[in-house]
Amino acid sequence: MPLSVEQVAALAEAMPERYRTMVLTQAGLGLRIGELLALRVEDVDFLRRTVRIEWQFTQGANGQRSEPKTPRSRRTLPSPRVVADALAAHLAAYPAAEDGTIFTTGKGAPLGHVYYGHNLIGGAVTKAGLPKGTTSHDLRHHYASVLLAAGESVVAVAERLGHEDASLVLSTYGHLMPDSDDRTRSAIDAAWDAASASCAPDVPQDAQSVR
Repeated sequence: MPLSVEQVAALAEAMPERYRTMVLTQAGLGLRIGELLALRVEDVDFLRRTVRIEWQFTQGANGQRSEPKTPRSRRTLPSPRVVADALAAHLAAYPAAEDGTIFTTGKGAPLGHVYYGHNLIGGAVTKAGLPKGTTSHDLRHHYASVLLAAGESVVAVAERLGHEDASLVLSTYGHLMPDSDDRTRSAIDAAWDAASASCAPDVPQDAQSVR
C-alpha cells in the first residue's frame, strides 16, 4: 500500500532538520529522486505556485545536470501549499547554492542519490518505524495514489509524473482508483448540488418510483 499522509509526515519528521523539506517536496510533487536533487530556486515560482522540472542529477553525476529522463519529464507542476510553504521556510534557513541548487549538504555541495536515497531516507525509515523496504520512490507512489483517490484522471496523473504512457499509471495504480459506481454517483450528485435548488423539479412525496 502507498504511504499515507501521516506516514509521509512521520518520515519527514525523522529526517535531519536540513533535509525534511526534501521529503515533503518529493511527496507533494511526485518527483523522481534525480529531479528532486537538481531542483533550483529559479524553477520555483512562488507567485504562480508552480514548479518547473527542467533538469535531473543522474546517479554519480557529481552535481552535473542533465536533461530529464524523457521529453514528457520536462513539465510544470502545480505546487500545493504544503510544498510552497516548506520550500520558503527551507530557503530562509538554508540559502541555495551559487548555482541555485536548493538542496545541499552543510558545506553547500549537491546531494547524491546514495546519500539522500539510502543514507538519509534509510535512517529516517527506521526511526519513523515505517515498513522495511520503504524508499524515496514510495513518495512518488504516495503522490500518484493521492491524486487518483481524489478523482484525477489517469492521463492527468501520467502528465504530473512525467510518464510517456498513461497505461503505465493504470497498470501500476489502477487498483487504487475509486470504484467506478461511486464516481458515477458522485459526479451526478455534485452537478445537481452545484445547481440552484430552483432548477430541480418538484417531486410529490407520494410519487411512484420510476419504472
